Amino acid sequence: MSFDNQEIIYLSPCSWIGRAKMLDSYRNKVDGILTPISKAFIGWSPNSISLLSLILAGLGGLSYYLGYPYVTLVMVVFSALFDAVDGKVARIKGSSSKLGDFIDHSFDRFADIFLILGFAFSRFGNIYLGVFALIGVLMTSYLGTQAQALGLNRLYAGIMGRADRLVIMIVLIIVQIFVGTFYRLPTIDVTPTNILLLVFGLFGTATVIQRFIIIYRRLSKN
Repeated sequence: MSFDNQEIIYLSPCSWIGRAKMLDSYRNKVDGILTPISKAFIGWSPNSISLLSLILAGLGGLSYYLGYPYVTLVMVVFSALFDAVDGKVARIKGSSSKLGDFIDHSFDRFADIFLILGFAFSRFGNIYLGVFALIGVLMTSYLGTQAQALGLNRLYAGIMGRADRLVIMIVLIIVQIFVGTFYRLPTIDVTPTNILLLVFGLFGTATVIQRFIIIYRRLSKN
């Protein structure tokens, strides 16, 4: 999955942002790695794998809320793995469908919600930053699929996609396990979790703006 770098460069206020590729754009390059893993689940239905990914994400959010970030780390890693495998299994079996795509993307959004709520309501997080992060993440995904609904290609452009969020999430969960709190302010603690939520909110909002402009310009041309 790729996007038009020139268009992003034109839209971006900073050249380094314009030239940065989301990890989603490299998905085809790791597709070969997923093939042997996916074949191990060839007896499963893709929708069952999507459901398993969702359940693991939900357990990850719950465990973080309860104060067990190391459990969340394991859940997130395996949830991400199964989320990558479900579509590959569908393609191998020749069972890809619009229904499967709908289920996969719907479950992905629920997974995002479960995890972010777990971060926000945990003793490491902040509810207000959680709301900010949710808006950025959900609107990013919405505009990506809305482009397709309007007759354009599905849009993956922007400076932060889902693959990027997963990598950032895993790194900062690990930091949270070992660091705890960086600094205590009167109204908020500076923790890896709050940094995670702030990054999701800020970069998610920037991605939303980029995608909105791209969609607007493409529809204007039509």
